[in-house]
Amino acid sequence: MFSTGHHRILSVLSRSGPQSRTDLARILDLSKASVTALVRELIERNILDERERVFGFGRPAVMLGLRRDAASFIGISLQSDPAHIVLTDPHGHVHARRTMPLLHDVEACIAAMAAGVRALIESASDGIGSVAGIGVVIAGIVAQDRQTCLVSATLGWHNVEIGRRLSELTGLPVFVENDANALIVGEQLFGNSGELRDFSLVFVSEGIGGAHIVNRQLHRGHHGGAGEMSHAPVAIDGEALPCRCGNRGCLETLAALPAIMGAARQAGLPDDIARVVEFAAEGQTQALTILHRAGTALGVALSQVIQFVDPERIVVMLDPDLVESVFARALRQAVEAHVLRRESYDTELVLLPLRPEDFASGAASLAAQHFLFGNAYL
Repeated sequence: MFSTGHHRILSVLSRSGPQSRTDLARILDLSKASVTALVRELIERNILDERERVFGFGRPAVMLGLRRDAASFIGISLQSDPAHIVLTDPHGHVHARRTMPLLHDVEACIAAMAAGVRALIESASDGIGSVAGIGVVIAGIVAQDRQTCLVSATLGWHNVEIGRRLSELTGLPVFVENDANALIVGEQLFGNSGELRDFSLVFVSEGIGGAHIVNRQLHRGHHGGAGEMSHAPVAIDGEALPCRCGNRGCLETLAALPAIMGAARQAGLPDDIARVVEFAAEGQTQALTILHRAGTALGVALSQVIQFVDPERIVVMLDPDLVESVFARALRQAVEAHVLRRESYDTELVLLPLRPEDFASGAASLAAQHFLFGNAYL
């Protein structure tokens, strides 16, 4: 087990890259002797290694870095069919991957995940560290214990103890989160937002999910459902379509991929998001209208996030074809139009491509988070 001091050093090196012992002492406000002792223990345990020397005034500084083979982490995404499983190193790089059918039967699904974990470990290349933990991502709400799926409409699950049962089969610690929370943890650990104190993430896929980092901590809310956006009521042009949740006018009915493609089919357009984007770029009126309406709906929702949460940045993860499309332009215009003007307030909006494997990589980051930070970020 690592001490708090060990975790603090790992935290700095994972976020900021290689540092000298002197830099670590200054950043952590510890004595040079304390840092030297902690670093020695981490080197002896093959977690850190010494790298290049940096020459300046006085003695050259030896840089310290987190070893690629310090540990590895497995991420399982039950967010879509097929389910994705990946194995990553402490820097978030994927070294092995596989898929499995998304099984709704609880026992069959847990057994398949355990078999997938074993197969992935056996297929991993040399030079990767031993597996330190497993992360599991679901589309649904997860209890504060990060072990239990409280409800998943996608899987039809209620109060399923995924973590404990998968841990019993694999002998590894398991951490469970919803899809948006896993993506934002991955962005915090391995993306470009790790240095930010407050930021939000929203993804658009089969549904729409949101998550928030507040004061560097994942904000789950009292019941674990903070950031749930798919069923927030948003009606554009008086349109309030029925939603699968039983309400009308939910964001999902306008801006999620199934809603976009459903509108495209009704308009006689191809059942392919790339073709719809292409038609819109060529000025096809119906394609323009569909993408503009969807982007505007999401932009209105994001403007509410900005005014409620006040993040420094919102990362929006979308289908790759939407990132530079009419959808994206309408989204930005709606945010600009609906956010209350306040002096010195400027939330950055970053749009990134979303691919199915990203959820599994986010799941692996849950286990990496525990390895690097211990209980500080749980």
